[in-house]
Amino acid sequence: MVHHVPGHWAARGPAAEALACDGRRWTWRRLAERADRSRGALRALGVRRGDRVAHLGRNDPVCLETFLAAAGAGAATVVLNRRLAPAELAYAVGDSAPVVLLADSGSAETARRALAELPAPPRLVVTGGADDAYEPLLARADPLPPLDDIAPDDTCLVLYTSGTTGFPKGAELTHRGLLSGAAALRAAAPIGPGDRNLVPLPLFHVGGIGYALYGMAAGAATHLLRDPAPEALCRAVGDGATHTLLVPAMLPGVLRAGTAPADAFGRLRHLLYGASPMPLPLLREALDRFPAFRFVQVYGMTELSGAVTALDPAVHRDPAQARRLASAGRPLPGVEARVADPATGAAVPLGRTGELWVRTAQRMKGYLGRPEATAETVTEDGWLRTGDVVRADEDGFLYVEDRLKDLIISGGENVYSAEVERVLAEHPAVAEAAVIGVPDEVWGESVLAVVVARDGARVEEAGLDAFCRGHLAGYKCPRGVALVTRLPRNATGKVDKNALRAAHGARERVPRQPR
Repeated sequence: MVHHVPGHWAARGPAAEALACDGRRWTWRRLAERADRSRGALRALGVRRGDRVAHLGRNDPVCLETFLAAAGAGAATVVLNRRLAPAELAYAVGDSAPVVLLADSGSAETARRALAELPAPPRLVVTGGADDAYEPLLARADPLPPLDDIAPDDTCLVLYTSGTTGFPKGAELTHRGLLSGAAALRAAAPIGPGDRNLVPLPLFHVGGIGYALYGMAAGAATHLLRDPAPEALCRAVGDGATHTLLVPAMLPGVLRAGTAPADAFGRLRHLLYGASPMPLPLLREALDRFPAFRFVQVYGMTELSGAVTALDPAVHRDPAQARRLASAGRPLPGVEARVADPATGAAVPLGRTGELWVRTAQRMKGYLGRPEATAETVTEDGWLRTGDVVRADEDGFLYVEDRLKDLIISGGENVYSAEVERVLAEHPAVAEAAVIGVPDEVWGESVLAVVVARDGARVEEAGLDAFCRGHLAGYKCPRGVALVTRLPRNATGKVDKNALRAAHGARERVPRQPR
């Protein structure tokens, strides 16, 4: 079980390093003891089996020790995106109904504004800073050992992922799913005691908390990075990191950070990357710059507890397989993959495109409180429909060609067009709007809003940006606006986004706004 991890390694090496962040270091013994004490504190706050606890803030050990504590109490941790606007946060908190919300000092005010919108808000506990209430709670709490009857398929983590309706859904991840995902990833990138795993992605992302568990479950020390700026990444690697997982948008900053920082970064052994496509010129530059790295590309999703395919290091370095640098690799151990006809579920012929279906123990239990949405995503015989259009070659390598659900991936963050369109439709000057992703040399993709103005109204980009930022996280807001007189539609009256992509996808780079 997830909550057994600190105790398991504390019994084998109590003084070995388990966790580090901002110069603070935890041994396995300390982490196990704090998880037990945190479990006692949660119980004192009214958390019982089947309940949920939420965390909001930057990467911090409090999130991981709360996750371990709640898992051992039979409760689930909801890790919330700290970049959400108050209204978005209120929706996620109201939907998940946690008993307690822990928010760091930098997110506390946003949390208060969000909770003010709820009729029955959870108890807010501030962590860190001058108003810290978490450490006093731990100091007063009696340590509480884990329950001994928790099942592998109990939910222990809820991560929110948007859908085509524009409303977020909470994916219920289980002990079995998360630990299966961690074990499968270790087959592609071995890690163990003596290694040091750098976690720069936010813990509200499966590439953050799921990746942290990949190293922790194997006994490696985990280094949480609060600031993933290039200089901080390089310093953290210089501190002894052997493994890390990045989104491709992070690499240009490292490559341009200067000789000394880049040399420090070159001490890594395994560099995993994923969450968005890696531009081939950038990948080739990184392969040349860091000849000793073992590059591993991973493909996965929140609903699958992380990675389900990997492109291994040997393929990255083999000139005879250069064409496969554009692939997502092959399924990891324990993962079945099918390229299916989206309408029938039947396997398509080799080399043809279809929807990627995956069957694995890593699969989520379902969407929290959404049986209909779960049934649309998970088939009766256990296949999860990813929504991605792929093809497979003769050796089983998978190539992601498109996304069925109009997902935009900007800097590793998922942006769903329907969610942004829903906000744009509320602007008084907007008659119609459609959102697509356009190429961006830094972020992979940027959000472009294609807008039809109301009769007599004037749409100004600055005003539209300010309006969106009042309702959406910054990374979801359009970074460019194209004004048109009408939106193209297909025979059924739906907006033809393929036509929009053809018209706007190769346009001049959109102006960048602060993220």
